[in-house]
Formats: sequence, structure tokens, C-alpha cells
Amino acid sequence: MSASSSLAAALRRLASALEQMSDEELARLNDPGTEIEIKVTRKRSKDELTPKAPLDLADTVAKLTGAASRSDASKFLDDSFGTKKALEQVARHLDVVVSKQDKAETLRDKIIEATVGARLRSEAIQGKAP
Repeated sequence: MSASSSLAAALRRLASALEQMSDEELARLNDPGTEIEIKVTRKRSKDELTPKAPLDLADTVAKLTGAASRSDASKFLDDSFGTKKALEQVARHLDVVVSKQDKAETLRDKIIEATVGARLRSEAIQGKAP
């Protein structure tokens, strides 16, 4: 696609966005004190938002609990559950407190501590070598 056709397509999309604005929003555009910013975001398709297959949470918990170390569990979660939404499902299955503000990394850490972390702490208390 040439630069001029790319520009034309972008301007058509911009015009479409302007047509969807309310009268109040359009009036604010004419205010000299209003700054205009253009934010470009990618819409996710419905296929990207939903997991490809239903999660087998019991199997996931078994794999996490049986992990040799926290880093192994972390790698498993990173490879298997790339989204915050999927991690939330696992956390809720484990009765781990999930907050709206929790980031995916925080959820991953909570899940690890509730599974492999709990087992490792128990073994340390009992004096078992890892």
C-alpha cells in the first residue's frame, strides 16, 4: 500500500470517528484550550479474548503442586496461561484472593505460593530436603 493510500485510509477512519462523536465533544474540539490527542489501539477479535480450550483446572493444580521449584511453576504458568483472565480462573479455583488491581505477574506469584510454595514450606518445616 502506498503512503498516499495509507494516509487516505487513515483520514477516512478519522472522519468516521469524528462522525461518532457527540455534539458536546465536537464543541470541545473548537475550544482553543482543548488539546487533541490521537490514540491508536488494536481491537482484539473475539477469538483472541476467549481461551482456545476449556481449562482443566484440576490438572493444572496437580502440575503446579508437583513442580520441583517456584521457577518451574512460573515457567509452566507463563507457557500455559498467557492472559490475566486465565490466571484469574486458576486463582479462583484455588480460592486465592483476586483483586481487580492485580496484574498478571501478581496473580502468577499468588498462585505459585498457594501451590508449590505451600508444599515447599511444608517440607522445610518437616525437615525434608527438597
